[in-house]
Amino acid sequence: MSYIPKDNGENINRENKKTYRAKKKKRFIFTTIALIFIAILIILLRRDAPPILEISPINLNFGDKQTDMEFTIKNAAKAEGFFRPDVKNLTFEIESKKHPHWLTIKPVTGAIKETPEKISVKVDRNFMPYGSSMDELRILTNAGDAKVRILVQKSEERLTLISPAASTSISVGDNRSIEWTATSGVSESVNIFLYSKEEKIGTIADNYNFRKDDTSKGSFTWKVDDFIREGDDYAIRIEDAVNPALFDEIRPIKILQPVRKIKILNQTTDHQIPNTIQFIFSLRDQSNHAILFDPNKVVWENIKIWENETEIDYLESHALLYSQDDFQLQVMIVLDYSASMYEKNGDITRMALSAKDLIESLNDTHQVGVVEFHRPDKPPAILQDFTTYKNAAIEAVRQFSSGKIYRDFSSCWDAVLKGLKQFPEKPDPDIFKTLVFLSDGFDNSSFSTPDNVISLAKERDVHIYVLGIGRGSEEDVLKNIALETGGTYVHAENIAVLQERFKQTIKDIKGQYKIKYITPKKPEDGKFIVKSEITYGGVIGAPLLHDEVEPSSIFGKTIEGIIRFSTPSVIMYNQAEIFIWCEHVPRYINEFRFWIGLEKPYDVILTSSYDGGLCQNWILSKDPDGWYRLSSPDKTDPRYNLEFGDFGTLCKIVVADIYEKGFAIPFKLDNSIYDMGQVFYEEGKISQSKDFSTIISVGNTVEWIP
Repeated sequence: MSYIPKDNGENINRENKKTYRAKKKKRFIFTTIALIFIAILIILLRRDAPPILEISPINLNFGDKQTDMEFTIKNAAKAEGFFRPDVKNLTFEIESKKHPHWLTIKPVTGAIKETPEKISVKVDRNFMPYGSSMDELRILTNAGDAKVRILVQKSEERLTLISPAASTSISVGDNRSIEWTATSGVSESVNIFLYSKEEKIGTIADNYNFRKDDTSKGSFTWKVDDFIREGDDYAIRIEDAVNPALFDEIRPIKILQPVRKIKILNQTTDHQIPNTIQFIFSLRDQSNHAILFDPNKVVWENIKIWENETEIDYLESHALLYSQDDFQLQVMIVLDYSASMYEKNGDITRMALSAKDLIESLNDTHQVGVVEFHRPDKPPAILQDFTTYKNAAIEAVRQFSSGKIYRDFSSCWDAVLKGLKQFPEKPDPDIFKTLVFLSDGFDNSSFSTPDNVISLAKERDVHIYVLGIGRGSEEDVLKNIALETGGTYVHAENIAVLQERFKQTIKDIKGQYKIKYITPKKPEDGKFIVKSEITYGGVIGAPLLHDEVEPSSIFGKTIEGIIRFSTPSVIMYNQAEIFIWCEHVPRYINEFRFWIGLEKPYDVILTSSYDGGLCQNWILSKDPDGWYRLSSPDKTDPRYNLEFGDFGTLCKIVVADIYEKGFAIPFKLDNSIYDMGQVFYEEGKISQSKDFSTIISVGNTVEWIP
């Protein structure tokens, strides 16, 4: 029989409590698990917002002017609500290894949270090709990659001269505007130069800053220097001062030297028998440079002559105008090889080339000599005595210039004085004497002074032409020497332009003229006043040529011609050149017959009209009896006769195999061939009716040059 416990209230309460505790524990466990789950869920869901990449702009167009631009890298992420309390950094890197060298980017790496990063992009068009260039910047980030496109335009850089135009004529002394345009790639400064052919001969503007903005034109006012010779082969060149390879030039430019003033200088007279009035003078313009014109094109409306205020009959008096080419010229060149020339001017081979240019410009009848100075222990040296052998003088300069020259003290005034002493002591109106001096004027060892130079030059009637090199302290001294002696001064700022500048000096030397006519005045007429006026380009020269003449001192028969000879004092290359000059031509002369008594080898050569020759187209022959005959092309045609009153050279005698210091040449001229009473005799000697005979003395020393 089973036992059935006693059901009472105590057991029921005990059971209920146990159940309650179990349920409570279970609820706790569930709650804890729920809380843990919720915590874990919150931990899993609550974190910083990831970065978001934003770039602006994504295209950079620099065009053809801009050099600096920028774009922005931005982190667009935001912190929103409980679960997004912050944002993460945006890290970036811009690929730089593949960028072209004309592109600069800064910075190329970084991290962005809130503040955007500005990326600077710069372009240097100096390293770019012309035209359009494009590049893409690849930007790598932790929020994805992106690209920024770069577009750059490079127009061709240009300097363009727009004024003056090609073939423009510009006058010396004028103010001329030079204008140009420049692209943005051109620097702010330019250099402007003057060229003659391919040689730069002057600086018009140096490092001239013209920029106001990227589009403005440049302009410069140029006053044309008076050293510039007239010509049509000039060019104006403009260069970028930073990049000389960027340039433009305009050619041809014609330079004119309009004559605004005429100065008549160095007036001398050479009135002589028979009845010949002669004025020798220089013509200079307002800049004291030579005026050159062709005597063959002169009309006598431009040159007037009066005797006692009455104008002469030009045809009857056979008035003639001669240029430097027609009469004798002696040129002594003094070259400065001193240390100061080297230190200031570097290579001075151009000085030798300038001397060569001058020597080659001289005529056969002209004589040239050369003096140099360079060392303290020896006085200035004569490289070449006066000679008509131009190649000898050129070679003497060349050999000296190419040697090893000792350079120290400068004795330029002693050198000029030495050159002056080579001229004859007695002034000779038949010869125009010039000394050409190339130097910077620096002197630290001369015994002589500039005043000594001026004094001796005036005493021997020598005109000094100076080319001053560099901006030396003696420039005023050099100018004064030229002014006081009737020469000219030309300045060369450096040795590089010396040769071109020296062409002006060569021109100045040739600016000498002679007016000659036969006066009808007789001794019984007494003294008379002769005046002559010269007009050129509508400008009248001043002062007038003027002299008081005593007819008895020059009266003679105009049918008597005058002969003289020019001979070398120093014999070069064992040869000698003797020129036969005719100082006055009687009427109706169409033939000469003469004899030369020489046992040495010799030749007789006609001198050209360029060298003052009178008989250029005549026929020279040798008769069987040893006499020479010089005849006009057609003796029956008076058009071929020599012009009455004319003067110039007939021919030259070239003698070889000379080894002695001096020798004599017997000479005869046959006057019997003339049937109207014409005769020739030597200047300063008594008239002869049948034969004119003389002895020509040649040389006084011998210089052996193998």
